[in-house]
Amino acid sequence: MMETVVAVSKQQQYSPHLKKVLKTYQLSAVKSLHGPSTLLGTATVVPKKEPATPATSDCGDVFMAPPPFPIQQLPILTTPDQSRSELSETVLEGETISCFVVGGEKRLCLPQVLNSVLREFSLFQINQVCEELQIFCSRCNPEQLEVLKVTGILPMTAPSCGLITKTDAERLSSALLHRIGGLVIKAAVSAREGGALSFEVYHECFGKCKGICTPELYTDRNAHCIECAECHGMFSPQKFVCHVHRFKENRTCHWGFDSSNWRSYILIAEDQDEYEKLSKVLEKFKEQHDNTANTFQHSKRKQ
Repeated sequence: MMETVVAVSKQQQYSPHLKKVLKTYQLSAVKSLHGPSTLLGTATVVPKKEPATPATSDCGDVFMAPPPFPIQQLPILTTPDQSRSELSETVLEGETISCFVVGGEKRLCLPQVLNSVLREFSLFQINQVCEELQIFCSRCNPEQLEVLKVTGILPMTAPSCGLITKTDAERLSSALLHRIGGLVIKAAVSAREGGALSFEVYHECFGKCKGICTPELYTDRNAHCIECAECHGMFSPQKFVCHVHRFKENRTCHWGFDSSNWRSYILIAEDQDEYEKLSKVLEKFKEQHDNTANTFQHSKRKQ
């Protein structure tokens, strides 16, 4: 059946019911992100009837039916991650750990973490810190469990396996292994007494921490060259970005953290003299022992 849109002449007087509908539309439009898209959608389209004389035509009848219930907007759904059962590897505290990448976040095999990185700690100690940091682990799905068994990471009789995100694994390892940094080494004291440049830095990871950086001590990637301003422990840059004293973000959903990206996390304190000069010093400091940058430059030269 053909349909036609009922046109209302500008000179024609609006009926009281039509005015009420239009008023409802205006009020709804400012209160909704989408507006009442269907409020009048079906009311302005009617089946074509036999031609009627102007005397019997009444456009107000079009709006007599109650407006339909507005269409409910469906939530935005992303495409399921197809790589969730592809086994990968990552490094945690110098140990190679098997993992799956789910939604862009690495999920590490928990038994491997416990048996290698945290082998010196009891389950009671680990559970206590997990509770303190509000860390929760998930279970791998059947496909992931099968991959871990086939590759020999888990015994074939393993009924299940826990997975922990790389971010939470970094938090857990740091809290257990590096809560107290190394003692202020004599080299740091003598370097400062000898006039070596040092300046204040900080990071905002997991609750923020301030420190004093001495670039002269950064002789290799694991060198302890940053002193915590609170406990005065010495840390390498990678360990410093995981070091905190107040767990202020235990109920925050952390995602995508990787301590190897410490160059993006360490910032210079702005409330100190010669800020611009020290900013350049920090940038040069970050360029040292950067294998990623060297690899990138080498690949550019080869092209």
